[in-house]
Amino acid sequence: MKHVPIRMCVACRRRRPKGELLRILVTEEGFVIDPSGKRPGRGAYVCPDSPECRSEKRLRRFAGAKARALAEALVAYLGGEDGQGKDLPAG
Repeated sequence: MKHVPIRMCVACRRRRPKGELLRILVTEEGFVIDPSGKRPGRGAYVCPDSPECRSEKRLRRFAGAKARALAEALVAYLGGEDGQGKDLPAG
């Protein structure tokens, strides 16, 4: 049986397999969404199928004052409030 890495969503604090979560990188330019989960750098994870995990208030734990920009980027990337606009590749 293969080991499945478990990660925690920064917004809702639920633990899920890494492949079910969307990785966000913190870079010098700002936040970068990393659907493959393979880019180098410091990252955090968010549930892509849960709209409440994309709210500015929930993301403030991780992003601080830049939470609004991150929430808008997630909504734009995932294709709307319900998150059904994009198919995410398995991590």
